[in-house]
Amino acid sequence: MCDVMTALAVAGGVASFVGSNAAASDAGDAAEADLQNKYAQEAERRKQINEQYAVQANERDRQQMIDEAEAKTIAGESGLGGFNTDRLVADSMMQMGMDLMSMEQNRSNEMKQSSWNDKSYRSNAQSITNTAYAKADGILETGLNIGTSIAKGNAMTEAKTLGPTIKQGPRNGPSHLKS
Repeated sequence: MCDVMTALAVAGGVASFVGSNAAASDAGDAAEADLQNKYAQEAERRKQINEQYAVQANERDRQQMIDEAEAKTIAGESGLGGFNTDRLVADSMMQMGMDLMSMEQNRSNEMKQSSWNDKSYRSNAQSITNTAYAKADGILETGLNIGTSIAKGNAMTEAKTLGPTIKQGPRNGPSHLKS
């Protein structure tokens, strides 16, 4: 009977160990899959940031050409040419350069933020995986569980074999019944 109890305790301990480690592995796999999805989302976001910058830069270039054409048209219609027209065109070019610098700085900042998001996602996934494995049964804990189960089984077997213990009171009976 004792061998059966020992075998059951060992089988239960091993099953618990394997099951908790499989659950930890599954949690780690899920965290990794989630991480890869977030990386893909950030890659798409960076692509959109670059596309948005390209559209804005092209729009600003187009606006610069319109401003320059208007300045030359006004100067031509008024008969004022030369220095005044050149100043208006130069001012328009300077404004365009400042706008492009500002747009590039914004793009750069958004790309940095996206990179920090990737690092944060990696850290979070690692934390989830570490926590799952920390909660899983270890070899030592499994051994202690098996040992405890065997000891309890042996105690139960012993109790069944010996039967209940009868405690005898004093020889003359209980003292509270004496008059």
